[in-house]
Amino acid sequence: MAFLCACLAPIAHAQSLGDGPFRNTFGLVVKFSQGQPMSQLPMLDELGVRWVRDAVLWPDMEPKAGQYNDFPAAFKQRLAYYREHKIGVVFVLAFANGKAYPATKENPLAPIDPEAYGRYAVHVSGLLKKAGVKFVLQVWNEPHNFVIGKMVGGQWNGKPPSPWVKHYVSMVREVTEQVKAQDATVKIIDSEDVWVAHYWFLEEGLPKSLDGLGIHPYSGQSAPGPEVAAAYEKTGWALPFQLVDRDRSFLSAVRRLREQGVKKLGKKLEVWITEWGWAIGTKSPNGPVDEHMVAAFLPRSFIASAAAGVEVLCWFSAQDSVDGNWGLIANNGTRRPAYQAFRTMSAELGDLVLTKQIAGKGQPTQGVQAYLFTGADTRKVALWSADNKPRTFKLDGRWAVKKAVDLQGKEIDLKNLKSLPVGLEPIYLSIGANDNPLWSDDLVQ
Repeated sequence: MAFLCACLAPIAHAQSLGDGPFRNTFGLVVKFSQGQPMSQLPMLDELGVRWVRDAVLWPDMEPKAGQYNDFPAAFKQRLAYYREHKIGVVFVLAFANGKAYPATKENPLAPIDPEAYGRYAVHVSGLLKKAGVKFVLQVWNEPHNFVIGKMVGGQWNGKPPSPWVKHYVSMVREVTEQVKAQDATVKIIDSEDVWVAHYWFLEEGLPKSLDGLGIHPYSGQSAPGPEVAAAYEKTGWALPFQLVDRDRSFLSAVRRLREQGVKKLGKKLEVWITEWGWAIGTKSPNGPVDEHMVAAFLPRSFIASAAAGVEVLCWFSAQDSVDGNWGLIANNGTRRPAYQAFRTMSAELGDLVLTKQIAGKGQPTQGVQAYLFTGADTRKVALWSADNKPRTFKLDGRWAVKKAVDLQGKEIDLKNLKSLPVGLEPIYLSIGANDNPLWSDDLVQ
């Protein structure tokens, strides 16, 4: 590999990968509507979360056609907390409403009628605006998985013939047109966990006034970590589209999806990750994912997302609830290592700006990845091995390392150390505020 040298300008003139503090990308899928106790609300502030994904079901908001309810008291309580702590809401417009719009022989799709769904969105939007919280409307959640795909039919990946794609896009169109007719400033995104489905949505004709794409970049069993996408350069279920570069990098997947949006809609769509995480026990090339791997993948995911220009990553999830062991907190209240990893990432990097990638830019799926974060008088570097292989970082004076902190927030004693281990788990290095770290391959072994 060729010699790499990244010389960094002084902080005041640094060009940043991200806009604003890194913390602005911190999101979390909460489970308060699915059994998570409200007593855990303070965890959001403790973790420095700036966005949550939350919802009130359509049948609860419109029990009879045209009869709309106010938000339930518990949701109002959460909104008050979100507003007070400057936390935004990704509100999921969910789901079918067979109570107000029962299916009939003549109209079997009445429970997912696009126009009625759009009116529900307008009602919810008005209430959220009145509550004084910042919010984004997410149109459904994984429509191929939940209700729409099954009711309307078609292939899971959206490839024609897939009538569910046409129906879903009509729902997106109704929500976008109706809500923006009332308030053009409201931000609206779509949702799907199958990456290629977004390409088919664009082919079907997503409205140009849509603000963004809501993706779920789960990588399944074929990827060693968040830097690698599920798809390959030529993946059968994705054809005729190419979702990633040859390196299968997450960065290329986001870039290509955004480019497709520009091609079809003539504008740069925002990309929101409204779910991403790992369940303990998930198979991977490194064996079953354990709780320590999940903890390591969490900051790596947030940093990779911010580097790709993703607006917000909502980690899945706050608590296990009904979905299995995905949570930062188990149902018995135990905080898993991923909780402390989130807390450490927030404490170390949350108030800083992601400024530059200084190692691994040409090889985003293998070897050491290092990113510089800066503040008014602070410089920190986060680094890890994308392929999870153990390496060492030399402490030979080229970097003025003042302090090193591990994944769980424990300070590493640097006295008499000649090198630091770099592997699966990110480490955070504090360096001199006026230092310009230089990177070369011989810094790691």
